[in-house]
Amino acid sequence: MIIDRRPPARGAGRRLLFLMRLAASAAALSIPETAFAQAAPGFNLCVQPGAPPCVFMPGRAAEACGAEVEAYIASVFHYRECLSKESERVIRESNDVIDHWRCRERGERCRK
Repeated sequence: MIIDRRPPARGAGRRLLFLMRLAASAAALSIPETAFAQAAPGFNLCVQPGAPPCVFMPGRAAEACGAEVEAYIASVFHYRECLSKESERVIRESNDVIDHWRCRERGERCRK
């Protein structure tokens, strides 16, 4: 058995990571939002997309990079929407906690 001890080609790991992220983003965009796994009840995990490395690689074909950039843009919009929804959910939850606390401690904002 021969073991290759040469270091991997520069950038190969980044390309593989990007392709894995791209595949995950494409899969995530094709799944209905309600099917996403949740870390805790009511919590949506918002994963920040990684920038496509092809943009910063000189000599890369524009057509191939264009598809990666389009996927990146779509994943950025999905990420922004996820953050917005999660922010609104956290605000509603904190308002409920505050209302319950004020009701218990001061008799204010009690629900009937």
